[in-house]
Amino acid sequence: MTLALNNKKAFSLLELLFVILILGILTGIGMPSFIDAIDNHRLKGSARNLFSVFKKARLEAIRRNTNVVISIIPAGYSPGGMVGSYQVFVDDGAGSGTAGNFILDGAEQVLVLANMPAKVSLISSTFTGTPKSTAFNSRGLPIKLGDVRLRNSTRWYRVSLSIAGNVNMAVSEDGAW
Repeated sequence: MTLALNNKKAFSLLELLFVILILGILTGIGMPSFIDAIDNHRLKGSARNLFSVFKKARLEAIRRNTNVVISIIPAGYSPGGMVGSYQVFVDDGAGSGTAGNFILDGAEQVLVLANMPAKVSLISSTFTGTPKSTAFNSRGLPIKLGDVRLRNSTRWYRVSLSIAGNVNMAVSEDGAW
């Protein structure tokens, strides 16, 4: 018994190679945009996390009836990111520490410790002191005003603290505010 292959429809090798070539070109064109979108999403997520940390610190200060400090450790911009960090702790003088000194000492409880992810740099903070820090008092009011700036290769985010203890987040394409 013989099979009649003349009526079968199929792609030729040349057609298949042409389709693969077109897919390769489209992937090459679209990949940089996709990578930028991932990097921008990671930066926005880091800014939102910091925004949430400020809100959480305010609530913890009220709940615990003491100062809660946000200590910022900025670093220079790096295209690879992973530079800069922050920590949040209860500044109540537990153990041998001194309350209200904005320094993690004694047995003071650390609430959050965060480092920046890949492609995200925590580049600056306008809070004063060494380390740069702010705190919320037991009434939820900030002790120092300022902002924190994060960036990647194409965008900047600013998380700022107002006199009433409100936290704001803004984005910029060029770092000009």
